[in-house]
Amino acid sequence: MLCILNWFNFVTKTSIIMNIFKAKIVCLLIVLSSSVVVAQDTDWRTYKKSSNTTDSLATQQKDTIKKELNYSGKQGSVILSQDPKIDSLTNKIGKKPFINGYTVQIEVSQQKSIIRDSRYLFIRKNPDISLDEEYDQPNTYLFAGRFYDKNSAYKFKHKIKASFPDALVIKKKLSLPSLKSIDKTEDNK
Repeated sequence: MLCILNWFNFVTKTSIIMNIFKAKIVCLLIVLSSSVVVAQDTDWRTYKKSSNTTDSLATQQKDTIKKELNYSGKQGSVILSQDPKIDSLTNKIGKKPFINGYTVQIEVSQQKSIIRDSRYLFIRKNPDISLDEEYDQPNTYLFAGRFYDKNSAYKFKHKIKASFPDALVIKKKLSLPSLKSIDKTEDNK
């Protein structure tokens, strides 16, 4: 019987403690929810200003003076002074004749030694074919041959494939070849 009384006292004590704990949680939730409702009377994300501040801004705007911009002023002029050699140089460069053609790119590298070695190897095997070197930062390109049709360029690429396996046929604007002057001798007269 004593055991039953002890169990009953334990159960009543724990239920009283649980009830007190539940009551504290409910009071805490009520306090927090009421403070949230009272703290924000407007939505803070819309940045609405109270009516008092807009009235003060309206009085400030009445005091400001609006000044229209006048775009119908005098027309300006620009005086360009440059060396006449610049014009002659741009005319010479702009009128340089070219023809659309093909060339074979045999090497691309950032290292001059690789370009030099490729140039030496190519000249040793093909002394009669022209070589062009172009520097386009940061790479240097080595082009071989000047072809006016694609088939000739591919035929040449196939010919040098053993020495330059990474060769590519490239469409390019080629400058016209220079004409050799004919010397007037006694035989040509």
